[in-house]
Amino acid sequence: MTSQGIMIEESYHDSKSILMAEGEMMQVFLNIFKNAQDNFKEKKIQNPLIMIETSDTKEGIMIEISDNGGGIKEDLLSKIFDPYFSTKDEKNGTGLGLYMSKTIIEKHHEGLFNVSNKDKGACFTITLKT
Repeated sequence: MTSQGIMIEESYHDSKSILMAEGEMMQVFLNIFKNAQDNFKEKKIQNPLIMIETSDTKEGIMIEISDNGGGIKEDLLSKIFDPYFSTKDEKNGTGLGLYMSKTIIEKHHEGLFNVSNKDKGACFTITLKT
């Protein structure tokens, strides 16, 4: 599937049901997708790609959303979820999107939300319990 010139690859391997606040989770996903889209434009990435993969874990499910946008500088990885921290200029970023996403996942859904660099881009991992 392609959306706004970005190829989306989906690989769903989960079989468990999770109770969640759908609107809040949609905000998390939209924030990750929008950040990837902005990064693709800023870095002029050819053939932008977002990969979504789900799998069962012992206690629930794991969702990985990764891209081929070049990743996040290593010295910024530990700051990416800090409130008001942004890699964007002031008019394009408040630094609250990933902070709020982490709050939604960890406080409202008692899950885990992490980021790492994987292959040629950033990878956001969400782990939720059943």
